[in-house]
Amino acid sequence: MRTGASIGALIAGLLLLAGCGPKAITVGSRPFPTKHPVFSDASGKAIEALPEVDGTIRLVFLEFPWCTACADVWRAMRTAAAPFPPGTVRIYRVLFDRETVLSPAGRQEVPPLHPAPLPEGDAPEDPGGLKVTTLTALPGEFRKEFRVSNGPVLLLLDAEGKVKRRWIGFSAGLSLELSAEIRSRTPVLSPRPSGT
Repeated sequence: MRTGASIGALIAGLLLLAGCGPKAITVGSRPFPTKHPVFSDASGKAIEALPEVDGTIRLVFLEFPWCTACADVWRAMRTAAAPFPPGTVRIYRVLFDRETVLSPAGRQEVPPLHPAPLPEGDAPEDPGGLKVTTLTALPGEFRKEFRVSNGPVLLLLDAEGKVKRRWIGFSAGLSLELSAEIRSRTPVLSPRPSGT
């Protein structure tokens, strides 16, 4: 009898601990805003939500400094968005300014060995480029809030901020999948009235 109660208490304790730990960003979840700031914007201000942008399709790109496939993901996003009017797609580029290094002294977090360059062709003054909002993940706070172990991670958010699609890594068909998702969420443009 006592063993059964002990096992029950152990299971309840593990469930409680699991609920208090970092959560995964999964399809159907609404990761942002968070209870505590997990990003900083270009001015260095700590924020807990993505800046609002009305009427655009929102992609969140978690870009890690060690990510070799990130350039391929950028190319796929550019290719997918190219047929649509500028401003149709907003990319939230989330950079990580720390990476874990193993050394004789143990694991430690250091600034990236290879700082992430800006994606080519995406300068703000380029009207045909993707609209990009760059944020930096606050290393400790982001890790406490979310469980992200593989990268790159690309999230498609719906109008309410729920994750509708999630891609981890890069595949050759990514631009086609993204293009289909953008097309399905883009309203059909009405023809111009004649005589105008």
